This record gives sequence, C-alpha cells and structure tokens, in this order.
Amino acid sequence: MLLAIMVPSVASMGFVSQAKADDNVIILSHTIFQDYGPPPSSVDKGDYQVAGEVQNVGTLALNFNVTTEFYNSNNEIIGSGFLSDSHTSYLHVLLPGKKSPFVIFFSRFNEEGDFRPVDHYSLKITSSPANLYQSGFEILSQTSHETRGTLLIEGEIKNIGTEYVDGFMVFATFYNETGEVVAVASEGGGYAGIKGFPPNQTAYFSTKIEDFTQYGGRLQRIDKYELTAEGYDYSLWTVDGQLIDPEIVYVLGSVPKQEEETPKQPEDAPIALYAATAAIAAILIILTLLALRKRGARKNKIAQ
Repeated sequence: MLLAIMVPSVASMGFVSQAKADDNVIILSHTIFQDYGPPPSSVDKGDYQVAGEVQNVGTLALNFNVTTEFYNSNNEIIGSGFLSDSHTSYLHVLLPGKKSPFVIFFSRFNEEGDFRPVDHYSLKITSSPANLYQSGFEILSQTSHETRGTLLIEGEIKNIGTEYVDGFMVFATFYNETGEVVAVASEGGGYAGIKGFPPNQTAYFSTKIEDFTQYGGRLQRIDKYELTAEGYDYSLWTVDGQLIDPEIVYVLGSVPKQEEETPKQPEDAPIALYAATAAIAAILIILTLLALRKRGARKNKIAQ
C-alpha cells in the first residue's frame, strides 16, 4: 500500500491573473512549473504543476478543493485542473488554524495530442464541513540529508490513537527564504500487519525531492520545510456485520509531544496541593500542642 508523489522542478513561469479565496480557507502562496527544466514552457519539459499552501481561518474542520484554470497568451482558457484522490498531495481534513499543501497536475498535451503552452493561470478555492475524522498521529522524529542531488527526509511516525489504521501519508512542504511554497512532496506508508497500523506502534517514513541540477539547482531555492501527516481507515461494515459502500475515516496528525503532555499537569497539581496543605496543617497542630504544653508547664511551676 505504498504511494509516492514527487514534485520535480520549481521554475516559476507566467503570471497569476486571479486567486479567489473561500471565506474559511485562504491561499497562502503558490507557484507553477513544469516537471523539469527552466522556463519558458516547452513540449519537452514535462507536464505542468501548480504547488501551493492553504490555511483554514474558520472555526470548523473543513474539506477543501482548489480549481485551476490555465490560459494561453491570448487569455483563452486551454484547460482546468483540481485536486483529486488519485493525487494524494493534500490534507483531506483541515482543522481550524491548520495549513495544507496542495499540488494540481495539468498535461502539456490536449486530447488531440497537441502541445498547449501555459502563459498564466487562476485559482479558486471552495470548502465544506468535514466529517468522518479522528485524531491519531504523531511524528516522533525526522532527519534530512542530501545525496546525489536528492534531498531525502526520513523519520518515525506513531499511531497515538485507539484504532488500527489502514495507511498514512506524510507531506513535506518546501519554502524559500521569504516563506513562499516552492515545492511539495509526499509519500505513503503502512504497517506489516493483517489489521493495519496498530495503536501505540511506530512506523518508518521517507520522502524525497530531486534537484535536477542540470536545470538550475532546485535545492538551492529551498530554505526550510515542514512536515505533516494524515492517515486513512476504510469503514466497510455496519454494526450487524453487513457490507456497505466504503467510506473513508481520515486520521489526523501530527500532534506535538508537548500537546500530549500538557493535559497531565492539571491532574497532578491538586494532589501536590493537598499534600502541601496537609503538611502545613500538621506542622501547625504540632506547634499549637507544643505551645499549650509549654504554657501548662509554666502554670504548674508558678503554682508550686
């Protein structure tokens, strides 16, 4: 159950005529490039890809989609593209305040096989309330290193939920020095078990992005990257054991360790407070008894 998506070159081209945001989801940045090679566009430089990042600025968990219209130099629409499950390059459930990368693919050839050069494009985003999701992933560790013109990111992910998970995706969003997205990469993984990825277990992940140095050195444009993850679990059976149409329950991640540890603090605080209060009360009682005993001894001495 391994899926891999690699976004090649980051050579920007053309211009953006319009970028329409949804009320709850905004587009933070985006870029267009061909699979390889510098601009201008060419028939032998691969298909087009639009990579970017969105953020949920609303108060609800949302599904979103990005529609792209591509234009030639005469401002004529030559095609369109949108997010698809066949390209697992985005988070299916976007929580409030969270960000998601996205990639939209567009063939350089039309249905007749003719080359269609893209001059510019527009973006439009829509959203709807999300359902069928749960929390459950934590990226425990990650390292990155460059080898033979490829930036490789490896790490360990943990199922911190209570249910088995069929599989997961880890997304890497790459930024330049000004914080704009220049590329997105993602790769899926699973667990070598009959039921899937068990609770409280860990799995290895890796994703990569190639440089294509002969076309200008893409890795030199990358200043930093961020990781996130999403899992999926197919719900196929009703309570009475009847097979139904498959639905997908998405499992969200990654959850930083400190967020998991923070809720434990309020539980420990009252115990410590009660213990301290009891100790102080005991000391006060002892001091009171000693004072009374000393006073009684003094009275007996005066009486004698």
